[in-house]
Amino acid sequence: MPVVTIDWWSGSNEDGRREAVNEISSTVSRIAECPLEAVTVIIREVETSYWGKGGKLASEL
Repeated sequence: MPVVTIDWWSGSNEDGRREAVNEISSTVSRIAECPLEAVTVIIREVETSYWGKGGKLASEL
């Protein structure tokens, strides 16, 4: 069933991750017409020194 992967900068808190998983799961479940329990959400936190944006490291922005 649906698997959603989110890459974002590290530093999020558990409440924020919980809200993101809840909202994304609900939306994907509704759109894909599948049970909520079938949706998997993976959050990967990446240090800004490992993230490039606009030709620069995000840690330099």
